[in-house]
Amino acid sequence: MNFDEKKKYVDENLKYVPAEELALWENNFACVYARNSSCMEGYNITLEEVVSITKGFSVKCDGTLGRSIHNHYLAYNMVKDYAKENKELTEDFFKDVHEKVMSGIIPGGLYRNVDISIKGSHHTPCSYIKVYDRMNKFFYDINNYQGTDIEKAAYAHLQIAKVHPFLDGNGRMARLMMNYVLISSGYLPLSIPLKYREQYFNSLEEFKVNKTVEPFMALMMERLEREYEKMIDVINRYKK
Repeated sequence: MNFDEKKKYVDENLKYVPAEELALWENNFACVYARNSSCMEGYNITLEEVVSITKGFSVKCDGTLGRSIHNHYLAYNMVKDYAKENKELTEDFFKDVHEKVMSGIIPGGLYRNVDISIKGSHHTPCSYIKVYDRMNKFFYDINNYQGTDIEKAAYAHLQIAKVHPFLDGNGRMARLMMNYVLISSGYLPLSIPLKYREQYFNSLEEFKVNKTVEPFMALMMERLEREYEKMIDVINRYKK
């Protein structure tokens, strides 16, 4: 099956999967996603430790990492629930999600008030005095997007990563907003494992420097297709 056929198969047959199994799948994805997203930021933690953190158990790890994992888990569920209601993406919600991501670490929901640079990148984000205008344009564009849903999800991620509106948490926000678009458009969410870290950051750099979206789109589609393949395996365990 090609991707469109896989999506159609999942859409038509997801009804065969018991509600408790879907809830288990969603929670497992949220834990894997929290781990992958945190590892993208340079942390090192096992999935078992992530699950323990999300359940409120004590885990021997850096306090900031534990908080970051817990925050991401809550932020993703916040985004998922909002997206399922098919609500328009607003600046208030965007900032609320960032506040959740950074809770207990730094004050969240505030655009940066200094200029920044990104270590190892040839791209310098816009001056802080331009962030408000760039983000106003982003919200208008994302809510009036004319391309496909997949292209829209990629646009959300790439633009947030390029503007870098916050002092910290921009990568996590970019990935969360990508999944907001996917879920609100009727797609499964996706997560990018640590082994794709170099490819992922190279694809972002290619967009920021050369305005080339194809490398990121290719990686995004590869991971999205993999999520559909995993869901098909779940469906086939129950479909008679």
